[in-house]
Amino acid sequence: MELLVMAYACKTSCARNIIGVIPYFPYSKQCKMRKRGSIVCKLLACMLAKAGLTHIITMDLHQKEIQGFFNIPVDNLRASPFLLQYIQDEIHDYRNAIIVAKSPAAAKRAQSYAERLRLGLAVIHGEAQYAEYDMVDGRHSPPAVKNTSIHSGLELPSVHRLQVPFPGIELPMMMPKEKPPITVVGDVGGRIAIIV
Repeated sequence: MELLVMAYACKTSCARNIIGVIPYFPYSKQCKMRKRGSIVCKLLACMLAKAGLTHIITMDLHQKEIQGFFNIPVDNLRASPFLLQYIQDEIHDYRNAIIVAKSPAAAKRAQSYAERLRLGLAVIHGEAQYAEYDMVDGRHSPPAVKNTSIHSGLELPSVHRLQVPFPGIELPMMMPKEKPPITVVGDVGGRIAIIV
């Protein structure tokens, strides 16, 4: 919001160009339609252009296709040259390291790092921390409340019931799904793990 306010102030003061330098582009992971939700990244792109920005410089967008959301030029810089140099300078025994992708989705970027450093690659496999379906399968529902009362002469077979804000209506508690075990694919034993 502060960036939008400052850009609009410059626009109304007749600035010729307004260049936004945004090292971490907010909401960049929300760039796809999920269920009946919105594409928040597209909304933010429209707001920045409407506020008056004429150019944006950012780093490591979640998906490079996000640049297509903008009606203004976007420079998507890469941090990898600096990070690779940091690894070589600061990790004394970096040849004994292995690049680890935190999820299968991050494997492509981790592979790029591993190839440029000539190191091995490992991938952490299991349930993603923020999976798309987490919010729709009942895991984040309010906790069940014990209730032994009978409404309208009907009693549900479960002892635990979920109270709903409508009087007289009770739903059985949803059981959370079992999470698959988290495993590491690749040999990381005795090596320095650099997680990308």
